[in-house]
Amino acid sequence: RLRWAGMPGLELAAVVQYQTDITQGADPQAGSATLVAGHVVWSRGPFGLRALYADWTLDGRGPRALGADKQRGWYVEPAYRLTSKLGIFARYNRWDNAAGGGGDSEYRQIDAGFSYWPHPDVVIKADYQQQSAPGGGAEFDGVNLGVGYQF
Repeated sequence: RLRWAGMPGLELAAVVQYQTDITQGADPQAGSATLVAGHVVWSRGPFGLRALYADWTLDGRGPRALGADKQRGWYVEPAYRLTSKLGIFARYNRWDNAAGGGGDSEYRQIDAGFSYWPHPDVVIKADYQQQSAPGGGAEFDGVNLGVGYQF
């Protein structure tokens, strides 16, 4: 893992992870796996931006048979802090858990929501998501609620 935070408000990171047995012996059809990922976190005053890209390569007959031997995804998330307690954000995501299959298997999703900080270490989030599924599959539009705590 490499991480650089040499400029105030900016973090760049990259990671490579290799596992010789992704299922730890639970599936003899699966083999090794390699994850390559990177992210950017930037904040300047009330504005923030996060972005992430990740790519898995899985060996073995099981993942290959499902087209899951290649999996990748990314997101971009701008945010703006309106006050010390209230912020807004939006996120655009794309991911494909069967990128090795050769067909249309990529999901797309847009989220827009609010963040509320009742305490500097606690955040409550609510957002609406609109998802586009590949090939006319099931789309999951709806509302998400979450709580975060940093310590």
